[in-house]
Amino acid sequence: MSANVGVRQGKSIERIKNMQEVSKNKQLMINMVASLLSCLVSLAISFFISPTIIAKLGFEAQSFWTMANNFVSFASIVTMALNSMAGRFITVHIHQGDFRGANTYFNSVMYANMAIVAVLVLPCTAVVFYLQKLVNISPELLYDVKLLFAVTFLSFMVTIVSATFSTATFAANRLDLSAMRTIESQLMKAIILVALFHFFPIRISYLGIATLLANVYLFLTYIHYTKKLLPDIQVSPKYFDIRKVFEILSAGIWNTVMRSGQLLTNQLDTYLSNIWIGGDEGGYVSTATTIANAINTLYETVSAVFTPSLTISFAKENKEELTEDLKSAMRLTGLFANIPLCFVIAFGIPFYYLWLPATKHFAVPTIYILTLLIMCGTLVGGAISPLFNVYTIVNKLKWNSIVTLLMGFLNVVIVFILLQFDVLHPYGLFFIAGISSILGIVKNLTFTPMYAAHCLGLKKRVFYPTIIRYMSVTILMAGIFTLYNRMISTESWLVLFADILLCGVTGLILNYLILFTKKERLIFQETIFRFLKRNRG
Repeated sequence: MSANVGVRQGKSIERIKNMQEVSKNKQLMINMVASLLSCLVSLAISFFISPTIIAKLGFEAQSFWTMANNFVSFASIVTMALNSMAGRFITVHIHQGDFRGANTYFNSVMYANMAIVAVLVLPCTAVVFYLQKLVNISPELLYDVKLLFAVTFLSFMVTIVSATFSTATFAANRLDLSAMRTIESQLMKAIILVALFHFFPIRISYLGIATLLANVYLFLTYIHYTKKLLPDIQVSPKYFDIRKVFEILSAGIWNTVMRSGQLLTNQLDTYLSNIWIGGDEGGYVSTATTIANAINTLYETVSAVFTPSLTISFAKENKEELTEDLKSAMRLTGLFANIPLCFVIAFGIPFYYLWLPATKHFAVPTIYILTLLIMCGTLVGGAISPLFNVYTIVNKLKWNSIVTLLMGFLNVVIVFILLQFDVLHPYGLFFIAGISSILGIVKNLTFTPMYAAHCLGLKKRVFYPTIIRYMSVTILMAGIFTLYNRMISTESWLVLFADILLCGVTGLILNYLILFTKKERLIFQETIFRFLKRNRG
């Protein structure tokens, strides 16, 4: 009798686990779809706005939008130590049932962010006032560019204040809600831009104004979701504890170091091109970066979707589930990285001829080469992106941050040395774009996977089979897409869209057969069958 009871209890426990797994996967899929839609809307705006700016104001003006955001990235280093770890601490304490601790962390970070904004006002004002001494700007663009930087800095300050409230959807694993609100904010941004471009002379500063208004809207929605999803969180000075601020800072300071290294490695390209080579050349790099960043944003969005569930698994001390989820995240992120990467490799030239104004076609070959140099890091980065979550989740950030910073300094030093030789100066743009990617590949093939495994107490080679499979299918896919390009004459948008469809289907099949595991293929099949059955019903 007792044996039968034990069997029934075992089946019940197993059924509950299966239901929890289905629920987790369902929420993960909802988060992913919503986040991808948000990302695609944002990319669509850039896709339509960039050619307009280039056609009316030139490549130089296009570069200033990238540089304004890069300057914000420099300023964000100040807040990185605090906000990069706030979500982790708040989420862990909520899921451990320690709501007083969660309140203490929440309020401590919120008031610290307000103090940071007050401190940043003076240096941001100084940058705007003396901007022409920091960047090469044509006189006719000076006022417009200064206004762009001013509203971009103001928008950044809004995001700092709202950062703590944005942890609500993260802690509740409801990234779909924040993604949907982001979609709405991006649509609002698009409507504002269309209205400004239609009724007034085109100005680069409109991008900053529209972004500011969109971020204010997001701030208001974050406040709403904090009240709705985290009813136990209260905004009150009584919960402020300076010791919690220093605790988070001590954990997150290495994120600041890492962010500094990333800026030196990846986000100085446009600025260095502007001050070391020229304004138009900076515009070429900015245009190439637009496409490269679009692809990076796409797969990093997918990678970020896994962060809440990984953090929750860590809080529950379920290392086996955490490891398996990481491997699945690497494969799924790779799917969203290698298809667009290989498409740009094969069809980048016809795309740029169609996308850029006819008067700017002379720059297409240079921009295409720059794009490939900037994107070549995706050959590895597409798969290893989820591994960067490990350092934050387990709160072991030190060594990755130090290595990243060293890589950043090495990148700037190598480029600077190469540009001192007159014979190499004509190739300066390619050095600026390519050296950082090469260093990134070296780091992500050696240090990143081994240290992530070390942090989880796993064998150092545990993630390499997934990386090798990803690189193999990517190289094969690039060859097939290049063959498609030689067979198809792409001279119109209609044909290009057909190319995208053909490459997309081919890429899905190759990833399905080579990259995904048997278990993941079965899950994919069941999802498709369930979707078809529901639609038939």
